[in-house]
Amino acid sequence: MAKAMYGVFQRDGQEAHQPKVDLIDRLLLDDDRIPLATDTGAITGAAAIWHAAERAVRYVHEHCLSLQTMDAILAAVGVECARRGIEAPKGDTEQEQIARAVDKAWWRRHLRTEWKRRFEHVSIQLGLTSVRNDPYVSRESALLQEAQNRANRQLLEQRIATNEHGQSYTVAELADKGMANKTLRRGELMTRIRGFEECADSRGDVGMFWTITCPSKFHSVGGANPNYNGATPRQAQAYLVEVYALIRSALHRVGIRPYGFRIAEPHSDGCPHWHMLLFVAPEHAERMEAIVRHYALAEDGDEKGAQKNRVKLVRIEAGKGTAAGYIAKYVSKNIDGAGVGDHKTFENGTTYVIAPDVFGDVEITPSARVTYWSQVWGIRQFQQIGGAPVGVWRELRRIKAETIQGAPEAIKAAHAACQKIESEDAAVAKQASFADYLNAQGGPTVERRKLAVRIAARPVTIKGRYATYEDDKPAGVYASAFPNEVYESVRYRWTIEAADGAGVALGSPWTGVNKCTGEPEFSGRPSRGMSMENRGDGRTAGAGWSFDADKARDERFKELSPRFAPMRQGAHLNELRRKYE
Repeated sequence: MAKAMYGVFQRDGQEAHQPKVDLIDRLLLDDDRIPLATDTGAITGAAAIWHAAERAVRYVHEHCLSLQTMDAILAAVGVECARRGIEAPKGDTEQEQIARAVDKAWWRRHLRTEWKRRFEHVSIQLGLTSVRNDPYVSRESALLQEAQNRANRQLLEQRIATNEHGQSYTVAELADKGMANKTLRRGELMTRIRGFEECADSRGDVGMFWTITCPSKFHSVGGANPNYNGATPRQAQAYLVEVYALIRSALHRVGIRPYGFRIAEPHSDGCPHWHMLLFVAPEHAERMEAIVRHYALAEDGDEKGAQKNRVKLVRIEAGKGTAAGYIAKYVSKNIDGAGVGDHKTFENGTTYVIAPDVFGDVEITPSARVTYWSQVWGIRQFQQIGGAPVGVWRELRRIKAETIQGAPEAIKAAHAACQKIESEDAAVAKQASFADYLNAQGGPTVERRKLAVRIAARPVTIKGRYATYEDDKPAGVYASAFPNEVYESVRYRWTIEAADGAGVALGSPWTGVNKCTGEPEFSGRPSRGMSMENRGDGRTAGAGWSFDADKARDERFKELSPRFAPMRQGAHLNELRRKYE
């Protein structure tokens, strides 16, 4: 990033890119959050996140020992979280919130997420995430996310799961049997989309393919948009969610219940836009179009290009291909790119082909970039609109045929629709039919309160990391007309062990904070976050360590570190002038 920006400033001069210069100054002056790079210019590693988590836990321990009320402690924790750019810990009880606040693992997770999103946001603001540089996500974020995914996969491969019947698999093998498997995920999505289309054909409904884009102020456009308001992709996604909430409410008020799918995918600068394949009765099509256009253009609808680019509609005409076929490329390019061919994106009236990139021995495909974008920003790519929930569909696939022999017809029909039978005999073989499942549930426009089949759940006591609580877990299904007759699904109890035979300990975390007042109790075991913590300079924080000493060492570091040289040379005064002029 620094090399790229140095080249830009050399070519155009800093005056032509003053907002980017100001952004870099703010990064240098930010003393609260984890730096994006080290003093040597290398990208910040895991060690900085670990050290920040250790210091945060020390901070919480200090307040647990000095403050007398739980409200004061939680307020102090909230201030520390806000200073570091993360949300305060949540929990049903105050003790649960404190348990999170004194856990280094909790801090590491949230600080890592905050750091990588801030890193990527800076790349967007500097114009480095763009169609001409790194589309969708920066190369640094892509490589970091690829390494994290690979490490997660290796961890799953090193864990052996054994059920009560003695069957053993690696956890990675079990994950591959679910929606973590991209091939299965793509296949299920296409099955569901095809099911909606079959229902639409039988009902005489029409397909409408919508594309809705955010106003121009949400787009960096490679750092070239002077009206860019600095929004992150998550903020842009929240805007689209709010717009569709208004659309959905307006449609329901006039009795229109569309059904179909929504796909969120990024522009090359990371800003999301939505593709929606919706089916609706033909007599409602024009009214629906007016409502969608009204709300999609309600904000900044008079800006240049808004009428043409902000909302687009393609009607799926009979005889010109299927709706499932039309949307298949959007599903595939956002998962694994299978069968898509060239990965294309349309930007500012021009179609670009996004090619794979190779960095060292790592290849990053365009579809992988999209996946990493969704993982970095925590954006849900696919969402069903209307219809019966997929959770019941998946639960029915866990139920054996003999279990439902005496079940009501609704359950038998839904169960038969969910089953895939493989056979060389064409008369026996069958594919699962999402359309038959929807019809068994009451049709694609059925309201949730009128579903024919629902998931049955039983209360389970869960001993979590921070608290023990009761939760309802799926155990089968039941017909709404006969709520007391439950047809149980097949569930296994798994024991997880390391591949080398060493067990994996699972249990509640131990903390040295006792009711958050008084001195911590020691029982031959050091308090977590206290005497055995690393101070950050390679030595443990034993006798002689104090919060003031830690703060003083930071001040000495600023005096010596070249990273803070601009501050000492008066850059902070210029920053204040720009801020308050």
